[in-house]
Amino acid sequence: MNQILRFFTDSTLRRRGAIFPGRPPDGGRTILPFLSRSWAARLGVVPRKLSGLIGLITAPFVHANIAHLAANLPPFIVLGALVLRHDQPHFIEVAVTIALGEGALLWLFGRNASHVGMSGVIFGFLGYLLAIAWFTRTTPDLLVAGGVMLLYGGMLAGLKPVRDGTSWEGHLFGLLAGLARAWLDTR
Repeated sequence: MNQILRFFTDSTLRRRGAIFPGRPPDGGRTILPFLSRSWAARLGVVPRKLSGLIGLITAPFVHANIAHLAANLPPFIVLGALVLRHDQPHFIEVAVTIALGEGALLWLFGRNASHVGMSGVIFGFLGYLLAIAWFTRTTPDLLVAGGVMLLYGGMLAGLKPVRDGTSWEGHLFGLLAGLARAWLDTR
């Protein structure tokens, strides 16, 4: 029982981070009992390995543990809802473009590790919302961007490479993909 509680409450980044350098930590367990850590690592973006391309599709849906998922879910819902305010087909296009763009850049330029999680898409939504306001300069978009900066501006600290278990490259490439998508939408 103690082992189960420790598994769900221990959220240190080094032991349960968003990336799995080398052998996955904690003996191969993940939040889904049928999905071992080794399988989760295989479903991530693994830079410059042909087998790592599967992560372009699967990595945003795979998380290291419950804490990782819980940390990503609120900003994904809030920022995603703000992107969704335009319309549903547009949201899907933006989300897919950001996920694929971030994944491709991560595959080309990322550290040699298995990168998993939705945070790259979340940073992409952040970049998209800020850039749309910059390019359109409409009152609703500027108000949204102001609120986003007030509530989520601190996320930008996640762009610094300060922790081993955090895929800061995924954050950076997600932000860049969001900026690029906004630029394409306003050309």
